[in-house]
Amino acid sequence: MKSQMISLVNSTYSHFLRSHSRLSGRALSRSITTKSKTRGPASALVQSLELETEGHVIESQFPDVPLPQSPLTPIVFEEASKWGHKTATECGFTGRSYTYSQLVDGIMRWGGMLQRMATDRANPGTVAILAPNCPEYPIVFFGSIGVGATVTTVNAAYTPEEIARHLDDSGANLLVVEGVMEPLAEAALKLLKREVPVVVNGPSANARPNLREIITDSNTPFADFVDVPLDRVAALPYSSGTTGKPKGVSLTHSAIANNIAMYHNPHTINAEKAEGDHQEVLMGLLPFFHIYGMCVIMTSGLCRGAKIVTLPKFEPQIYASVLKKHKISVLHTVPPLLQFVAASPAVAPEDLSHVHTVMCGAAPVPPAAAMALKKKVSRPIFFQEGEDRSGFVITANVRFTLSKFIVILYDCEMKSDPLTRASPPPQMMAGYHNNPEATKDCFDEEGWFHTGDVAVCDNDGYFSIVDRIKELIKVKGLQVSPSELEDILLRHPGVADVGITAVDDERAGEVPRAYVVRRNQDLSEKDLHAFLGSRVAPHKQLAGGIRFVEELPKNPTGKLLRRQLKKMADGE
Repeated sequence: MKSQMISLVNSTYSHFLRSHSRLSGRALSRSITTKSKTRGPASALVQSLELETEGHVIESQFPDVPLPQSPLTPIVFEEASKWGHKTATECGFTGRSYTYSQLVDGIMRWGGMLQRMATDRANPGTVAILAPNCPEYPIVFFGSIGVGATVTTVNAAYTPEEIARHLDDSGANLLVVEGVMEPLAEAALKLLKREVPVVVNGPSANARPNLREIITDSNTPFADFVDVPLDRVAALPYSSGTTGKPKGVSLTHSAIANNIAMYHNPHTINAEKAEGDHQEVLMGLLPFFHIYGMCVIMTSGLCRGAKIVTLPKFEPQIYASVLKKHKISVLHTVPPLLQFVAASPAVAPEDLSHVHTVMCGAAPVPPAAAMALKKKVSRPIFFQEGEDRSGFVITANVRFTLSKFIVILYDCEMKSDPLTRASPPPQMMAGYHNNPEATKDCFDEEGWFHTGDVAVCDNDGYFSIVDRIKELIKVKGLQVSPSELEDILLRHPGVADVGITAVDDERAGEVPRAYVVRRNQDLSEKDLHAFLGSRVAPHKQLAGGIRFVEELPKNPTGKLLRRQLKKMADGE
């Protein structure tokens, strides 16, 4: 099948909440965008994938889903009473846990405390969470937004300077910090040079309020009911800063709730709701401060009545033991984690015996790693790929149909465009916080959102995200995809990890260079040049050379920090 390079665009006008969804598009010759329209009742699921174009607009093949008209916390509460005795969150390190009844109780008490502290009970301001994943994280998150506050989630790996900038830009007026990170918060607040009350998750070295005592104290009053506006910003996570300074992403209650509703359509999700003795068990390792952990694991998991086993950091032996001990059934990964699960002897095939679904997102999935997992498990397993764009999770139900998925979810459309533009569905962000210029750069006059993704679409309407526009390497005017070269090199048995970046060249303009983490010291540059030589065209060869390194720069979700990789190359 002929494929065309397209730019990917998630779409729908933000002022529309519904759109009919069918997959469309004949032979695509341009890039893609998305948008929604007001239509009549949803039709039955289209059986055929025959593409039909409407200009360059491509619509989902799936029927619309009802979009909730409720703030987010009540949606999480909706069925919690059914699962009151089941474990909601548990720390994989310490075993500290909360049942669903205790979770709801804690959320109500934390919200009640915020209302007592707030000068404006209708809008308590912005609560910052500086903590790795822990059982109390969703209590603070949903308790805060439940009474109208905004939660800004701070990267737990930040330096004091980065934390101070985050607190300043977000306007946080309360900080919740993990006990072991209290000194880090102290250093950040000195740089911030303004008073911000602090609550500590655990005993405080400075006699500050203890979160765990607050949420378990029967004397802490429950929150009063608040009818939170759907367009109120619920979450304010920050971008990773891979293409510039980190920006606050304003996600409203409506945006996140719609996102969860779309994801929970039976054509998309493969996690069952808790019922009787059945309960899905999720690994809560991917950070809750990032949209993947926040929406796909924490929010979605609690809405399904799942048990979420939290891990504050990745430790191979503990990760493997949690897989086995807690009988993880739905495993969320990023490419480096997928590679570890598939290739590491620390994870035995029997450790994965209860896993029925694996999702991998945040970056293109290396087919070699996914196929290695399939071989290791040696039984049918449900594999999903996902991408997130301001709360937009792109995913489909496939079984090892690697890197190919119907990218358009319900109520959404996409649009092909030679200028690689994109647009916002009903779960898209409201804009970048305190950054009107960056927001303006992302949205055009028609409301389309520019994602910057590059994808391939075939004639069956299946998409593969292959790279980011800004990351393509131009060799004598020809485009080279770093992700393509990385995937090929990862197939070499001696390569544990690899990152490709551009280096300047007088004749070609730019050429690719590889930074490689070796599995053994016997691997040489000559081996890799020979391995790549017959597999790619001449302009894709590693004319910029190969550098062997101990590790690659990555963010906490495992995404390669290409900007830092480029700095490494420029510094040589």
